[in-house]
Amino acid sequence: MEMVTTCFQTFLVLLFTFFLPDAAMAGMPGSVELTQLGRFRFQALSFFIFVFLFVSFLFQKLWNYLRKDFDRLPHLSYWRSVGFVLAWALAFNIVLAMISGARELMTPGAWELQGATYKLTFTKKQADDNK
Repeated sequence: MEMVTTCFQTFLVLLFTFFLPDAAMAGMPGSVELTQLGRFRFQALSFFIFVFLFVSFLFQKLWNYLRKDFDRLPHLSYWRSVGFVLAWALAFNIVLAMISGARELMTPGAWELQGATYKLTFTKKQADDNK
């Protein structure tokens, strides 16, 4: 019950911190003005950091909860859980980069950049075969 109360309190703090409207500046101008693109990038980066830290928090709570059943698991602090999640994120990034590199090595010239994504290139014979 104590863990549920602590988790609920933490959830409320996060809720009030991140989802309430901005505080009134009492007529004072903001110190930084961003362009629309800059605001979009800042929002995307802020969301990514929030999700990353929240997943680290959930991982820490899950790990420490499982400690009750598995005596050999050490206590996990929040910053160690951040490091653990970061290490796994980097490992997944490397694996995904290797997969995309292997795709290009196995089919050289088959993928061509069109806008922001890659699409398969078809020769005239392949296009006729698909009809």
